[in-house]
Amino acid sequence: MIDQSAYAVGDVHGCLAPLREALARGGFVDGDDRWIAGNTRLWFLGDLTDRGPDGVGVIELVMSLQEQAGESGGEVGCLLGNHELMLLAAHLPAAVPARPGETDAARRLFWERWTGNGGKESDSARLTQRHLAWVSGLPAMARIGEHLLMHADTLGYRGYGSSVEEVNARVAEILTEPVRLAQIDELTHMMTKRFAFASDDGEAAREFLGEYGGRQIVHGHSPVPLLLGKDPQEVTGPLVYAGGYAANFDTGTFLGGPCFVAPLPTVPRD
Repeated sequence: MIDQSAYAVGDVHGCLAPLREALARGGFVDGDDRWIAGNTRLWFLGDLTDRGPDGVGVIELVMSLQEQAGESGGEVGCLLGNHELMLLAAHLPAAVPARPGETDAARRLFWERWTGNGGKESDSARLTQRHLAWVSGLPAMARIGEHLLMHADTLGYRGYGSSVEEVNARVAEILTEPVRLAQIDELTHMMTKRFAFASDDGEAAREFLGEYGGRQIVHGHSPVPLLLGKDPQEVTGPLVYAGGYAANFDTGTFLGGPCFVAPLPTVPRD
């Protein structure tokens, strides 16, 4: 049975207009972007920014909805994605280098990595410390009932803890000033990995769920139209795969695919 009170959104990538349309179409907001969904739970799976035209606009909308939903008894959450990490690294206010001169070289590297992966100078010009503080406080994983939410379809989270709480605590430590450059670099690379659950009938997903809890992994990061070899407009919703033990919510919005605010899928029963 689908839990109609819990929903997720995949990678928005700065596509503010499609997100606003999807939220309004689903009855989450009114025409003025005001939360009207009561006690509904809505989670964004990371990669709010980059590639699309208005990453800061997406951040501001999610921040606003988070506050509004909390006042209405609902919940709007957001996970940390690899693009949030690249954005943070490119705008670090302070960092601890391992060697003299490393900080300036690393800043150039992180800036080039961010812009090379779709980071917009127009977003950089609008970013404030409030935005950066909010992004740096995002969790890496979350449990919503029997669903395990994470941005990337990778096993690399294991390197940061053996539970959701441990992973989130370790990631928060890494992103707390003063940031160590090597650590944020390693974390970013970890979260760029993908396809960990796509090569079998669900065994890898079941093992991962056995460690972190839940009965279905819900993630973004790997665009469904590219995985299926489809035109983005042909995608009709999130992809449930790996014997039902994983669901991919990255519907390729930045590629021109639809933006979906979809209910968390039915979990498998052995």
